[in-house]
Amino acid sequence: MKQKNPLIRTAALGCVMAVIAGVLVFRMAQLQLVHGADYAEASERKTLRSYTENASRGEIADRNGTALVSNSVGFVIRFDYYTWDKERQNEVIAELTGIVSGAGHSYYDTLPVSAQPPFAYTYESADSGDGAYLYKFIAQQEGWPAQPEAQELLELLCEKYGIDDPSLTDAQRRAVAGVRYEMQRREFSSYTPYEFCEELDVDTVALIAERLGELPGVSIAVDDVREYRTEYAAHILGRVALISPEQYEELKDEGYALNDYAGRDGMEQALESYLRGIDGERSVETNIDGVVLSEFISKEPEPGDNCLLTIDLALQKAAEDALADTIENLRENARELSGGDVEGGAVAVLDVHTGEVLAMASYPTYNLATFSQDFAKLNEDELRPMYNRAIQGTYPPGSTFKMVTAVAGLEEGIVTPETRIRDKGVYMYYAPDYTPACWLYRKNGGTHGNINVSQAIKYSCNYFFYEVSRLLGIDNLNKYAKQFGLGQKTGIELSGEKAGNLAGPESREEQGRRWELGETLQAGIGQTEQLFTPIQLCSYIATIANGGTRCRPHLLKEVWNYSYTEKLFEVQPEVVEQVSMSEETRQAVFEGMLGVTTDDGTASSYFRNYPIEVAGKTGSAQTVAGKRSDHGVFVSFAPYDDPEIAVCVVGEYGGSGGNMAPVALAIYNEYFGFNRPQAEEQSGVN
Repeated sequence: MKQKNPLIRTAALGCVMAVIAGVLVFRMAQLQLVHGADYAEASERKTLRSYTENASRGEIADRNGTALVSNSVGFVIRFDYYTWDKERQNEVIAELTGIVSGAGHSYYDTLPVSAQPPFAYTYESADSGDGAYLYKFIAQQEGWPAQPEAQELLELLCEKYGIDDPSLTDAQRRAVAGVRYEMQRREFSSYTPYEFCEELDVDTVALIAERLGELPGVSIAVDDVREYRTEYAAHILGRVALISPEQYEELKDEGYALNDYAGRDGMEQALESYLRGIDGERSVETNIDGVVLSEFISKEPEPGDNCLLTIDLALQKAAEDALADTIENLRENARELSGGDVEGGAVAVLDVHTGEVLAMASYPTYNLATFSQDFAKLNEDELRPMYNRAIQGTYPPGSTFKMVTAVAGLEEGIVTPETRIRDKGVYMYYAPDYTPACWLYRKNGGTHGNINVSQAIKYSCNYFFYEVSRLLGIDNLNKYAKQFGLGQKTGIELSGEKAGNLAGPESREEQGRRWELGETLQAGIGQTEQLFTPIQLCSYIATIANGGTRCRPHLLKEVWNYSYTEKLFEVQPEVVEQVSMSEETRQAVFEGMLGVTTDDGTASSYFRNYPIEVAGKTGSAQTVAGKRSDHGVFVSFAPYDDPEIAVCVVGEYGGSGGNMAPVALAIYNEYFGFNRPQAEEQSGVN
């Protein structure tokens, strides 16, 4: 067989190798010279991550546009899952908690165990809130006791999370365990960054920034934080806070994430749907080492709407200051059982024609700007400063209820404006079993003589209203009380409003007891089990003042877009009841209430020479006889001849309604401009 020429084979092999070499050179030239920059950039770009770009929350202002709550730039400390060092996480948390708490700030930690030994549980209930979540968490852990002691729980958590550094104190171990527990509760993951704390001052942020190299996974972000522009109206405005896992379950279908903020209480909560904007999206490019190559807004956030409230900040200030001053003055100067043991109080001020809340105060109060720092102290205060007495406190109305009895008696034909009843001091209809007496008889053995309904209101004659109440019967009496909205929620926007209690067979049946006929006498003068909130009492007086139209009290006035260029919504008065009240009835009640503030009425010392006529009624609601002062209640409206506003003031153990009248006086001075300098009046300032 003939063999091939070796030269030919060699030449062919050389040609193939030359072609391969040419292809390689061409490809290398293409990669390095033509597309080199593109591929170099591509080799660095490893991940594109998306983060939420928070939308600015809408502002809250008073009825005049004065800012109450707005936004400012603040710092937020977050943990990033992608760069989080799981091997060193306990060390990082211990360092970070030390920096933050050492600077006097707080961080998110809902583990209901005290921060310092000896450790104890701090939850209010094991069936709700943080307590309920804790026991749900415990039940999910294999081999854990169902109800461990607090110290035992801490040891179990340290074992679970590998917190075994012997250099840590018990308090530091508790701090680390609390954060790890919170991270698990908030489902820290690549989808859910963990927010450690917010609202830090610049100095604390600088301390953390200096140590970021030692704190892998920790980042500092700039974000909007709520700025409280006033120290007043805390109970009205409320707070914004990180949503709880329980809230998340309710809100997740509305687009909320576990690290979102929402209104926790007050109007921040009530107006959440207006104030909350629509979050955008920020995209971040990083290389394999986590170095940020670029970032950009891929979806612009849409800010929330601005809300104007019905309150007037100047009037709110006058109400809060006067309430605080009056209570403090009573504590210092009142006699025993005459208001010296006063505790707290509340004020409500309404526009009588619209139901707009012009001011609403609760004392003691707190400062929203320092709430986080003050929380522990506020929570331990026996006077409960976070408790909104204006809508949650329920008090016997005392004699301020007598206008209900008067209206019912007049409208049902039990009495006319001219009917006179002789006050005999002791009411004997149910004798000998029950013989209540008028307050004047108990005081000095005197009586009010022959008086009509207007005089009975003026002098607060119990005997007159005993007789009218008996003739009316509890059903007729309560028919009118319900029309005035007493013993039922007003429907104001704030959460937590109490309904109180309207005394009678209905409420007594719920207690499994029977209503006795003689108790109707006490119900008719605002005693027995009558319990109403200050906002209810104010709404009732506003209804009398306008002739019988009861409007729902409300705090929202208008909603505007974020730039204040378009009004989106305006609240209209909502009539919820029309009380049966003739002009003749209205006039008789008006005259009686005017008598309270003039001549020798029970509040005349404050209003006798006032520039405008004020109609009012004092009430002293009995508490523990011989041990505590009576509750003091004062209700009023002004001007008498053309009512504009109604005011209710309540003092817990305030001694008498007259003791609370100075608060109303200060409110009227502000509303009508009587406390402004003469120069302002002459220059046309109003």
